[in-house]
Amino acid sequence: MWEYKGQPMVAFLSPTISGAQRLLNGNTLVTEGRPGRLFEVTAEGSIVWEYNNPFLFDTATERDAAFIFRAHRYPAGSPEIGGRLG
Repeated sequence: MWEYKGQPMVAFLSPTISGAQRLLNGNTLVTEGRPGRLFEVTAEGSIVWEYNNPFLFDTATERDAAFIFRAHRYPAGSPEIGGRLG
């Protein structure tokens, strides 16, 4: 079983919403929900790319949250992208 841990471990924590998607290339797309971070990590644990949501907002129970509920990575030629790239 494969697992990913942040360095230090407490640097990778989202106690509410999060997710992961195994990609066709063997990498994993990770949604770190509360801080609003998406990143792709290799099987060896190297981060290929990452995105940090710059849009912060306050809720009744959270301050300065950048929540991302879910993400899905589509290949460039997929019908979901529909020729919008390049």
